[in-house]
Amino acid sequence: MMTNNVQALKTFIWGILCCFFYVTTYGSQDSITVFMQQVANPSGEVDRSEAIQKLLQQDNPAVLPFLAAVQNSTLYIWKDELVVARKDADRPEGYMVLRKLYPTYTMVLDDEQQPLSVSQEELQSVPIARPDRLSVSGLGVRTNLFNPNTQIRAASYLEALQSDDIAPELLSWALSHEDDPKVLVAGREAYCYFQMTKATTTSAITAWADSLYNTGGNNTLQLLQNFRKRDGLPEDASAYLLSKSEKLAAKSAWMERIQNVFSGLSLASILILISLGLGIVYGLAGIINMAHGEFLMIGAYATFSVQLLFSNVFGIQSSDWFFLAALPLSFIVAGSAGLLLERLVVRRLYAKPLDSLLATWGVSLILIQLARWIFGDMTAVKLPAILSGGIYINPQLVLPYNRLFIIVLTLIIVAIVYWVLMHTRLGLQIRAVTQNRNMSACLGIDTKRVNAITFFMGSGLAGLAGCAMTLIGNVVPDMGQSYIVDSFLMVVIGGVGKIVGIIVSGLGIGISSKILEAFFEAVYGKVTILFIIMIFMQFRPKGLFPDKGRSAEE
Repeated sequence: MMTNNVQALKTFIWGILCCFFYVTTYGSQDSITVFMQQVANPSGEVDRSEAIQKLLQQDNPAVLPFLAAVQNSTLYIWKDELVVARKDADRPEGYMVLRKLYPTYTMVLDDEQQPLSVSQEELQSVPIARPDRLSVSGLGVRTNLFNPNTQIRAASYLEALQSDDIAPELLSWALSHEDDPKVLVAGREAYCYFQMTKATTTSAITAWADSLYNTGGNNTLQLLQNFRKRDGLPEDASAYLLSKSEKLAAKSAWMERIQNVFSGLSLASILILISLGLGIVYGLAGIINMAHGEFLMIGAYATFSVQLLFSNVFGIQSSDWFFLAALPLSFIVAGSAGLLLERLVVRRLYAKPLDSLLATWGVSLILIQLARWIFGDMTAVKLPAILSGGIYINPQLVLPYNRLFIIVLTLIIVAIVYWVLMHTRLGLQIRAVTQNRNMSACLGIDTKRVNAITFFMGSGLAGLAGCAMTLIGNVVPDMGQSYIVDSFLMVVIGGVGKIVGIIVSGLGIGISSKILEAFFEAVYGKVTILFIIMIFMQFRPKGLFPDKGRSAEE
């Protein structure tokens, strides 16, 4: 009997211990679930406010994503689950379901492992009163760590470095649920710096300094330099941090140089696209076409018009489709404008170069004012979704997809133009008329037809350049004026009508401009380039690739 009583007493005590363990372990989670349900489906606004206040008192980091959704009015119910959602930029009536909330803070993906997009009818919004949202805003950095906006999340980690009440455990939990690469870099910077400030030995400080160095973040150099200024830092640790800072500074300088060269390549690509057509026309007819920059503007506005056509008429909101359609249309529209200019104005001025310069300059002013009257002073083209973002190598070196596309487009266009000029009957006629117009006419070549086709091609290439320009800047009526001088310089430096010369001079001017801008202001960099060109033309007045033989004498 005594044995049975002892066994019963052990069972009772064990049951009490299990209940205590369950309550202490899961009781807080159960209460959090209850409070969240009261926020989502309250019997009244008072109950909702009280539930939010209870959640604010919780010390569980898993509550913060829910409170961030409350603060930002992004809290929804989807399939009986609490989720964070926002409007889908690609679907005006669609919503992007970002993450499930408590107890599992996880992403929501579709069958193709992409962020899930749903209709508005599938979501039930949870309206939160302004006083309740303001009460949550008192958490500041803590809720910003879970903001749907990636820029705010990244900035919140930097703010956490200046906050005394942010624990490294919270940063670690937030980082374990982060999926954006740039935010992860900022978060790891903050986490390593926090741990470095708590380190008490030289070995621990240097270990966390290595981890901070390996993050490759934007603020790593500044953080290492700031930590060296702390009082009581051991000399050997200070020397180690100094060596890391100098190494990182040297690496950053090289990355910035590579970034400048890449930016120069993209600028050179634009200049080459514009100058190709200008060089062909100038070499063929000897016409100084001051309106050539406005064909770039026409191509840009043609792209903008195609965007309006797709969105307002066809109801197609995808930025990828309208840009694909705008590429050939910008060439056709700008080429047609150039053909019209050749037929109405330039054809009568082939033997009068100065008159053609003044006439085309007047046409350029008319086109600028006409564009300002129709479209206004400034418009912008939406960047195609497929070209948004870039290849992230480190904070000092990012290769944007839009600039890579411009470089690739230029390579393709240059290859096509070279093939047309060197391997087609039309190209043979263009080269013949360029070398000797009278002899070509005697051989039966219709020089007027060749002039018209060449103007169409040259103006169309400028239109393609304008379409490409919409990827990196706004569309304004006088946008072509910024490139016309550089384009003429490229044509003259490379040699009149020489494609290879245009490419070489374009690369030289584009890359040199970006490199000099890193040392001087943009204006002084431009002046320096012009001074170098003046000296160059004193020694090579006919350009890099002048004509040889009888054509050179003429």
